[in-house]
Amino acid sequence: MKIIYLVKRYHHHTASGGYDRLAQAMGGTVVGRTGRGGLGNRVVRRLWRKWSRPRHYLLDYKDEDWLAECKLLVRANIKRPDIVHILYGDDQLDTLLRWRRLLPCPLVATFHLPANRDSVKARFEQHHKHILGGIDAAIVVARNQLPDFQRWLGPERVVYIPHGIDTQRFCPEKGELNRDVIRLVSVGEHMRDLEALHRIMDECRNLKLPVEFNVVISEKCYPFFSGCSNVRFHTDITENQLINLYRKADALLLPILDATANNAVLESMACGTPVISTAIGGIPDYVDETAGWLFPKGEVDGIVGLIKAGCDNREVFLSRRAGARAKSFEFDWQQIKKQMLLLYEAVRNGLPIDLKSNTTLGGGFTKQGQGQRAEIKR
Repeated sequence: MKIIYLVKRYHHHTASGGYDRLAQAMGGTVVGRTGRGGLGNRVVRRLWRKWSRPRHYLLDYKDEDWLAECKLLVRANIKRPDIVHILYGDDQLDTLLRWRRLLPCPLVATFHLPANRDSVKARFEQHHKHILGGIDAAIVVARNQLPDFQRWLGPERVVYIPHGIDTQRFCPEKGELNRDVIRLVSVGEHMRDLEALHRIMDECRNLKLPVEFNVVISEKCYPFFSGCSNVRFHTDITENQLINLYRKADALLLPILDATANNAVLESMACGTPVISTAIGGIPDYVDETAGWLFPKGEVDGIVGLIKAGCDNREVFLSRRAGARAKSFEFDWQQIKKQMLLLYEAVRNGLPIDLKSNTTLGGGFTKQGQGQRAEIKR
């Protein structure tokens, strides 16, 4: 099956992480935005910004994204693929929807942002409402996205397929952990509950618990942890350094405000490190009681109590390391590939998506007749 992927990389993604790894796992053709320098390119960028309509409903859509969409459209008309898959439909997909009639194949898009965001609602209920028929299938990476996306696009076109992880690159290290101190690692800043994290650090310090917090975050966030004497900051570290932090940690501590899929959660579990996080959004889709502990939003006392129990008995954290590693295999890219191929096959053949037939997909596909794809309004 010939597939063209519109991909995107974010600076906070590791070299082996991020959703663009799907394209590599599937072996498809990749089209992505590229940085452009020089006077001529600056002029083009300025003209594009002047004449293009504002796209405030897209999180990170620039002239490079517009050019990438145009490039993909040209390539699709030359190569005639079976499927075009937009990996970040949240902020890559605009022009192709407006020019959908020129795309010679089905269009699939994955959406990562929580559906309750104002920008997401504005996009699907206002700005793109009249052209949503151009999306043949929408993939969401958390089950909590399903109700809204089914309402916007129709239940027959929305399916849940989890985010993936490279379980060979992110893997445990043999040997015992440091026994003198409990090490907790926290990674990232997007939708993180930094206030709760700060309070947890303060409580552990006040209780004089032997805990070391390693926080992987940008320098602009350092002031959030003012007064925290038990924290070590890590900024602009290599993937190897990050993996080593996961491996040496007793747990990933990640209180959050909202989420769908989360790279840090997947990376940590694949390294055999259990997760302490928040039972909100898509986190329960990825973390169960064998792989970690989930608490209510904003919870501090319960998490501190767990950390204290781990300080008193290290087996509290050790007992879930094997479970975390085992859980990560459910999200290995090879498993995601199998699910994705089922989706592509259904979309290519114009078959309906039956959300009741396959709970592994959060949706599923059944052959209900061999008719042609229903005509969609574009």
